[in-house]
Amino acid sequence: MRKIAIIFIMITVCWVTSALAAPMQVAIGVAPLKYIAQKIGGNLILATVLVPAGADAHTYEPKPSQMRAVAGAAMYLSVGLEFEEAWEPRLKAANPKLLFVHTDKDLSKLPMPAGHEDHHKPAAKGHGSKDHHAEESDPHVWVAPSQMKRIAANIAAAFAKADPAHAKVYEENLASLLREVDGVDGQLRATFSAIPAAKRGFLVFHPAWGYLAKDYGLTQRAIEFEGKEPSPKRLGAIISEAKAKGDKVIFVQPQMSRRTAESIAKAIGARLVVADPLAEDWATNLLGVAANFRDALK
Repeated sequence: MRKIAIIFIMITVCWVTSALAAPMQVAIGVAPLKYIAQKIGGNLILATVLVPAGADAHTYEPKPSQMRAVAGAAMYLSVGLEFEEAWEPRLKAANPKLLFVHTDKDLSKLPMPAGHEDHHKPAAKGHGSKDHHAEESDPHVWVAPSQMKRIAANIAAAFAKADPAHAKVYEENLASLLREVDGVDGQLRATFSAIPAAKRGFLVFHPAWGYLAKDYGLTQRAIEFEGKEPSPKRLGAIISEAKAKGDKVIFVQPQMSRRTAESIAKAIGARLVVADPLAEDWATNLLGVAANFRDALK
């Protein structure tokens, strides 16, 4: 009887220990990746996003409190944004055991939009900087389901590597997520099918929607490039082109100034519509943005 009691106690202790095991700490650059990470990791992970709502993800600088959070994390999920490339050495130095995961690994990236040659200058040399001339690629890979599926697979593989005991869980959650992403893709195709072939171009302030445009037969035209306002010459060309194409909407994002977009909208008789590429609810947000594109282009 005593042996049975001891065995029961040991089983209970093991169960409680397992139940109380702390989730894996995961630091993430931008909110859309948190959506994917949580779908895959569930309650096995605890995700912390560095770039807060409303902040510019290209130039963000982590706060000391966030650096402390990274110092206690098991891994960091990077999507290849400029601030992540610049801060990677510091993040690794803050936590030598950190598994720094490039979720954009093996993705085929688009070049940044053409037509901005007057602004495309080499970046200043310094910590984490590099010469972007002739090699700058579009980092907004998460806005297209086709790219997000690959990102998700990379995240699931990283979770399984760091926590092999739950590899099967991550695999099953990934399969479920991929079905969800395929569903989003189908809805996007249905949404964009309503846009006439002659009206598939849209005007944005910041060029964040290139991958979405490529996958669904749209054309993105941008006002801003690499954080730089257009020159007077470029601004005049944008206004002339917008008038010629009959643009009635300029898409802006909440993280950036609307001043120039408002000036152009006034000049061409257009209105501003928010399209946020950094919203955390990736699926719902993407479908909402697509509906706004469709309504503006019909």
